[in-house]
Amino acid sequence: MITVKLNYVFLFLSDPLDSRIPDVEYEKEYKTASKYFSVGLINQERLFEDNVVTTTYKISNDDIIIYRGWMLKPQLYDRLVTYVEKNGGQMFTNLSEYEYTHLIPNWVKDNSNHVKTKWTIDLSDKSIIKLLEEFNGAVTIKDFVKSRKYEWDDAFYIPDVSDTKNALRVIHNFINRQGSELIGGLVIRDFIELKNIGRHPKSHTPIFEEYRVFYIGNEPLVVINYWNDRKINLSTEDKKVIMNAPKEGKAKFYTIDFARKSNGKLVIMEMGDGQVSGLQGFDEQKFYDLLWENLPESRA
Repeated sequence: MITVKLNYVFLFLSDPLDSRIPDVEYEKEYKTASKYFSVGLINQERLFEDNVVTTTYKISNDDIIIYRGWMLKPQLYDRLVTYVEKNGGQMFTNLSEYEYTHLIPNWVKDNSNHVKTKWTIDLSDKSIIKLLEEFNGAVTIKDFVKSRKYEWDDAFYIPDVSDTKNALRVIHNFINRQGSELIGGLVIRDFIELKNIGRHPKSHTPIFEEYRVFYIGNEPLVVINYWNDRKINLSTEDKKVIMNAPKEGKAKFYTIDFARKSNGKLVIMEMGDGQVSGLQGFDEQKFYDLLWENLPESRA
């Protein structure tokens, strides 16, 4: 058996106005990652304006690329995969893995510990009303990737699905405001009672006890308190939920966001690609320490 030492390369988005420096949101990560891995920049302006991938790092054979930056639509992520492969490297996360964790219909069907979720790609009122009829009481809405939860009453939360007029008002607002950024279709989810911990300092919408867990190869890498850096106290049952959540995970690097229900149990709220999931204030040094220690070292 021949083993090959893997050369991981982290590609970050550049500043939108200066392609020679990292985006300000990823500046600390870029500097920290460079202590352990090869790093490079993807020209952000060309990527999002022209759908063209250009990098400061010259990709070569045996390079394993990990992207860190803003969410990419699947079509644009496919362009990144193609660019990397044409230059002899490969993405640590392939397109099918990215789509699995990025698009809610793909992962929600594989895990029972989540909020009741239904969706449609038909955005006609007839189709939407039919979908609403599958729910009772309060629901929330989003597309296959994003919500507008900071526009709580106008484009996210529907207090009673039987009030069709208000439900359609909220949904139309959401669809119109997403515009060309709407991905996939409309997702409707049960609104469940969560443990409230306050209000968002800017939007003043409610925030709840939540945890973001990064996984490498279906094993938890780090548990992050989503809203602050206070000490995390998880029960034995909580840890079991976190360990068992990715039983049949179909990706190598991803996140799961858990929320605390009012009855004290954790429930899966979101799944996401690890490359585009934020650290929520977690220490960059600790994060890349953990990646250095836990990324696969070789392949046969």
